[in-house]
Amino acid sequence: MKVTLSDIPAIDVHAHPYEANIRPYTEEEYVKKLSLSVIPTKISRDARMPKQPFPGTNMWVQILIQRLASFLGCEPILEEVVAHRNRRATNFQQFTRELFQDAHLTGIVGDFGYPQPPLTKESYQDLCGVRMWEVYRIEPVMVRMSEQCDSFTQFVESYRKDVRNELKKDGVIGLKSIIAYRSGLDIQEMDESNAKADYATFKANTRAEVKRLRDYCLHIAMEECTKASKVMHIHTGIGDGEVILPKASPSFLLDMLRDEQYKNTKVHLVHGGYPWVEEAAFIVSILPNVYMDISLQNPFSGHGVKRVLSQVFEFAPFDKVMYGSDAFTMPEMNWLGVHLFKECFEDVLTDWVAHNYMDEGTARVIGEMVLYRNFERVYHDHLKGDTS
Repeated sequence: MKVTLSDIPAIDVHAHPYEANIRPYTEEEYVKKLSLSVIPTKISRDARMPKQPFPGTNMWVQILIQRLASFLGCEPILEEVVAHRNRRATNFQQFTRELFQDAHLTGIVGDFGYPQPPLTKESYQDLCGVRMWEVYRIEPVMVRMSEQCDSFTQFVESYRKDVRNELKKDGVIGLKSIIAYRSGLDIQEMDESNAKADYATFKANTRAEVKRLRDYCLHIAMEECTKASKVMHIHTGIGDGEVILPKASPSFLLDMLRDEQYKNTKVHLVHGGYPWVEEAAFIVSILPNVYMDISLQNPFSGHGVKRVLSQVFEFAPFDKVMYGSDAFTMPEMNWLGVHLFKECFEDVLTDWVAHNYMDEGTARVIGEMVLYRNFERVYHDHLKGDTS
């Protein structure tokens, strides 16, 4: 018998806000919005054979076209899907809420550090109509404080005060760092003198590597999360084209995560280190306060989500993994994220039952744990600021 998860609610533990597109998308604009690439490209419009995929599309986009066509009641051809989608999205709030309700998506943890300038949690929650929480990204704080502070000492004091105050707010459940995009995950010990030496360079160019300063600021964030008993979210693995890929594996974080001062610090490995998911799974299996999500690879690896789920649970405890999407431009990403994840996880769980690794009831409970129960358990002390 097949394990079914379609009726189970989902909480997306990593996504970004977006606004309604002011005018209808062209097919090329739609495809670009679905891409992780930040490098402007011109899509070829050469003649295509019947049923030939649109230039620039990959497997995840193909799955979205196929599934969205069924939802919209049209042919599974990009041109048809975009035309029907544009008509439905004239009322963007209604379109968004219909997609969320169809997927049983009931909550989102939002990273409002992208896009910039930031959108508000209130506007995004009003758009989606679901519970909403926030992780506060530290890199924009660093930039803002560098513009306001002449001295390193003033910068550090202002930066620490800012993140500390944000962590006191209801609905803010942790901090978030994208240091993997700026200087990599090989975090060194806290070194104030070397961080101070980097400050002038950072003031002149806030996108500079300045590794020693960035490592120092991440340590401060870890300290403040520890004091506030909130969770430090760290981007791991791939992302857009700016990530420092050779230093993006979560394995680089091990020395910091094993440090005695952080033994009680809850850390959330965003994107589960994809494609280094085995490393992330091993880390969460040996460190009691480290967790991971399956976002970005879901849905952007398409059919690979099934493989990823199987790999992750070769090591990761069932109570250490959470569902996510990394949706960042449109609600279709959130929607397909839930549906694709459930479909792939159903196949994995059904296979486990068929092999007599567990019974159907246990398999379904594991599905519930990953889709929403693990989030509610890990973050239970900080959910009073959610909105329904």
